[in-house]
Amino acid sequence: MRPQEDGDGQQLWVQEVFYTLQGEATFAGQPAVFVRLGGCNLHCYWCDTDFESSTYRPTLDELVARVESVRPSVCDLIVVTGGEPLRQNIVPFLQRLLDKGLRVQIETSGSLSLALPEHPRLFVLCSPKTTKLHPGISPRVSAFKYVVASGEIDPEDGLPIMSTQKRDTPARIARPPQGARVYIMPRDDQDPERNRANMQECARIAMTFGYTLTLQTHKLLGIS
Repeated sequence: MRPQEDGDGQQLWVQEVFYTLQGEATFAGQPAVFVRLGGCNLHCYWCDTDFESSTYRPTLDELVARVESVRPSVCDLIVVTGGEPLRQNIVPFLQRLLDKGLRVQIETSGSLSLALPEHPRLFVLCSPKTTKLHPGISPRVSAFKYVVASGEIDPEDGLPIMSTQKRDTPARIARPPQGARVYIMPRDDQDPERNRANMQECARIAMTFGYTLTLQTHKLLGIS
C-alpha cells in the first residue's frame, strides 16, 4: 500500500500504455488507450492486475507523446487507471488530454481525491473497495461499478458486504447515492465453478435491483 504523492504532475509512474477495447462498464466495447499508473493505496487480496513492476517514469510531455503514438484517429477515449490513479497528481495530464479534444475516463476506488478539472468530457468511474468514499471525489463520480462475489452480498441491495482488504472479513462497502448509475461485475476468482456462481449471482442481482451487468469483455476476447 502506497500513500498519495504530493507532486506537480510533471512526471508520473506509469505501468503501461496500450491500445485496446474498454472491457467494462460505461464505455464497454469502445476503442480506448489505457494509461495504467503505478502503485496503489489499497491492497485488495483478489486483485489480478500488475501495477508495481514498471520502472517507467516519463515526463508529462513524454507520456502525452506515448499516448499519441499508440492512439489511432478512430479512438478518442483515454482510460486512466491503476493501481489507483488518484494516488499521483494526474491533473496536468488530464488537462493536456482534454485540451486535445479527447474523452477521458478515470477508474478509481474512490478512496482518494484530487481537484479534478470540471469538463463535460471527463468521466469518473468509481469501483468502491472501502467502507467510505472520500468526500472530495463523491460529487465527481459519473457511475459506480461493484465487483460482486456469490454469497458476499447484502440481500437488501445486492451490493458487497465483505472486505476487499482482508479475506473472510465483514465490511459493508460504500454505497452509491440514490439515483446513481450502478454497474455490477462478477469477481474473477480464477476458478471456473466460483466464476460461474459469481456470474449467475450478478445476473440475478441486476434483474432484482435494476443495476447494469458488465463483464470483463477483454478477458472473454483474450485481449489486454
